[in-house]
Amino acid sequence: MEIFQSQIPVVLTATIQPTVTGAVASNPEARLAEYRWVVQFCQQFAPVILLENSSYPLAQHPEFADSPRLRVRRFAPSKTCERGKGFQEFEMLDNWLASESQPPARWLKLTGRYQLLNLAAILAECRRDQNQPLLIDQLHRQQWARTYLFCVRSEFYQARLQGLYRECDDRQGDDYFIERVLYRHLAPLPAAEVRLFKTQPWLRAVAGATGANYPSGRPQWLVKQCLRHLNRLVNRRRLLCTVS
Repeated sequence: MEIFQSQIPVVLTATIQPTVTGAVASNPEARLAEYRWVVQFCQQFAPVILLENSSYPLAQHPEFADSPRLRVRRFAPSKTCERGKGFQEFEMLDNWLASESQPPARWLKLTGRYQLLNLAAILAECRRDQNQPLLIDQLHRQQWARTYLFCVRSEFYQARLQGLYRECDDRQGDDYFIERVLYRHLAPLPAAEVRLFKTQPWLRAVAGATGANYPSGRPQWLVKQCLRHLNRLVNRRRLLCTVS
């Protein structure tokens, strides 16, 4: 069986040459180097599907050519890029699923510049809960879904999430960010369909909109893992307090 069907691939979303205003990390060559590191790192643990939606000449870089463990899918820049990063990212995810004759049954989505240091543990959790339609962290107080990382069945995505990006428009404020749009649609669903990760993601990343670093020390991660465990004893669907 093909590796992209028999395993849970990591789907990395990438925009090497940003088309939105307000992006702090906007240098294409710097972004390319970040994507290169993440692609190479992730391939140690799973096959990788890289989705990219800018006009950057990626074909000039042989390390991004298709291989047994890497697929690269290119998409034209969005025609409505002014509606924000979330709009463009989920528009690309929709277009990717529609264009694949045999999309993977289940996949782990990761924002392409984010280094997920405990990727192996996250993937192991996804494999253990193979029948869970969607794993995603949601923040109860902020009414926010963390879209940088989620594991989803393709059929669930197509039934529940496809087309939601059309409700996004960052120009209209927080309520129209993809994180809020997604939360509103997922909030009514039971834990049998949507629950949060048991494993605290261990990220090394810089937020594209603000330039802020995600805390990446191991002691901080261990504290957050304990808080997550306690949270799950009370609520498996959402984080009741912020565990960044």
